[in-house]
Amino acid sequence: MIAYVILVLLESQDVSTPLPEALVRAAEAALGPHAAVSIRTVERGAPEPPLGSLGQPEGARAVARISWGSPARHEARVDVVVLATGRAMTEALTFEDSDPLRERGRAIGLVLASLLRPDATAAQAEVAPPPAARPASPPPDGVTAREPAPPAAPAAAPRWALDAAAEGGLAIGGSGSGAGGALGLRWQALRRVGLRLGVAGRFGQIGQAHATMMTFSAAGGVIASVLEPRPDRRLALALRADALLLYETLSHFSSDDDQPVRQGRLVPGATVMAELRWSLGTAAALLLAAGPEVVFGTTRVFVHDAEVTTLAPVRAVVLGGLTAAF
Repeated sequence: MIAYVILVLLESQDVSTPLPEALVRAAEAALGPHAAVSIRTVERGAPEPPLGSLGQPEGARAVARISWGSPARHEARVDVVVLATGRAMTEALTFEDSDPLRERGRAIGLVLASLLRPDATAAQAEVAPPPAARPASPPPDGVTAREPAPPAAPAAAPRWALDAAAEGGLAIGGSGSGAGGALGLRWQALRRVGLRLGVAGRFGQIGQAHATMMTFSAAGGVIASVLEPRPDRRLALALRADALLLYETLSHFSSDDDQPVRQGRLVPGATVMAELRWSLGTAAALLLAAGPEVVFGTTRVFVHDAEVTTLAPVRAVVLGGLTAAF
């Protein structure tokens, strides 16, 4: 028998998402089998009559209004009125972008149940039969009956991540193309801004000099989120800007040399990339990035005192790999 009905007013943007179902299930599970939650849709920003006047036609004991501070659903406000007593309560919740809508609905349902539990318990006691009319079945021997544990609150979003990718650099207007790999460590300092430290290595051939080129770099920079993932969209877009310290080295060997000749130098640089990430779950994502890399300096290549080529100061860099959050 349903002894306690709750009318919940939800904005129309939430109705077609997993949020209402998660809210209803969490609230009913926390309040017990004698409670039922009914959903009604309201338009965002539309004027509403007092909550106390809405629930009586539907036989509700309480009315709740769930409203959001912004379309991004970062801040939720739960306003509740108990019709029998007129008691009004308000609770605020804050969510991260990484929190799925299902988990947000579940958290709101638990908060709603905690606000109404005293009144729901009293309502159930009014219609419950006396103890003699409810024969209780003792638990099996050796088994202790326990109340079910409340659902766990949503876990905090991870703020650290590792990235690993294959990387290629195409020299523009000179020599210096190569391929290799990159590793990075990320820290989500703010909701849309993160920091990254990384290392990379690329290897290639300089045909004019009959030489092998190796480029090693250390990077440090900022990642700014442009398009964040959502439960209904797994694609994310970000911009990444890094300051670079590169070590470029060439190894040349010819028949008139006793051993390979190696020369290298450190040069500063910078890169700006657009990053696309495709979520594979709560912690992993595919990564694809591309952008220009600029070296602040000119490196000329000489063989036997004759200049044969110049390392391009600008390279188009493309990389693809994975990120893993923890």
